[in-house]
Amino acid sequence: MWIYLIRHGETNGNKDRILQTPQTPLSARGQQQASQLAASFKNTSASAILCSSHVRTQQTAAPLGSQLQCPVILSDLLQERSFGELRGRHYDDIQADFFAPDYHPPNGESHQQFAQRMSLAWQHIHDNAQRVDGNLVVMTHGLVLRFILSEIVSIPQKQLAGVRFENTCVTQINKQDLSKVPMLCDVSHLQERPLASAGVV
Repeated sequence: MWIYLIRHGETNGNKDRILQTPQTPLSARGQQQASQLAASFKNTSASAILCSSHVRTQQTAAPLGSQLQCPVILSDLLQERSFGELRGRHYDDIQADFFAPDYHPPNGESHQQFAQRMSLAWQHIHDNAQRVDGNLVVMTHGLVLRFILSEIVSIPQKQLAGVRFENTCVTQINKQDLSKVPMLCDVSHLQERPLASAGVV
């Protein structure tokens, strides 16, 4: 059985390179991506979808939950890293390298705080994956996915350096053996897709 890790669909914040708030919704293109994602799971079953409580992840998970006929379970642990007072600002207007490991955004999460939350998030994912009989879907965010794949699944940095964490990308992991990753950030379900959005979070 498998864990499917998925990034949410596109938002205007992704497209315009703006650090997003929890309330940022999907763009029209993001809604289309969510529909395409759901359609790609027509021959897959799942027992549950664990979903970040941000609006954009909930909107991405909704059609997938309908397709899979399974519950969507919200979790604050799966939220994107909080950049505090920087949220809502354009990348180019921020006079700091806010992705640097030693940068602590005002009223946001430091890298260490984010890492601690990700450890709890993974434990939550693992516990749910072992509890259900079938597959588990996890709907979350770009930085969350990057941390899990790098620090928990232990995919080499050299391999991850060439990976594009595009909107609605799907990673498939064996829930009993994390070394088995037959699908890494796959977006083949998106037809005639343009280039990836520039915004990460």
